[in-house]
Amino acid sequence: MILDFRFLAGVALGATLGLMISPQGAEKAGIDLQAIKRTIPGIGSSPPEPVKQADCPTNERAKRELFRFSMWDFETFGPKSMIRVTRCINIDARSLACEMRANLSWITEEKTIEGVFQTSAEGWHMIAAKTMRKDATPRVRILTDRTFMNLKD
Repeated sequence: MILDFRFLAGVALGATLGLMISPQGAEKAGIDLQAIKRTIPGIGSSPPEPVKQADCPTNERAKRELFRFSMWDFETFGPKSMIRVTRCINIDARSLACEMRANLSWITEEKTIEGVFQTSAEGWHMIAAKTMRKDATPRVRILTDRTFMNLKD
């Protein structure tokens, strides 16, 4: 059949290469390449800026906020516990999601904690936290069939 996948892919590839080689031909044909570039996201845009370490909460601030958020006794258990912020990503202009490693004084093994911090005039405040188990199955699995992702509850 003339309209099979290989034929259509060849036409699309040929048209794309033709526009890349000779953009003046697109202007003569009445195609506005600048409008197409503005409508397709990601073309001509720079990647998002990574979070600078200075933008993340400090280890001490993360420890105090974790104890405050969890309503644990900081005076009794805080000085013997250690929290280390390993990485953070921006959620929006005022929020960060951070992964932390916690060595709490009443627990023998290291725990991984994910927390969401929001900035204010006083500094970073934890608004959500979740403990991750080491043996937990991943929440998103890539499948090989026609299904791309399976969210597991």
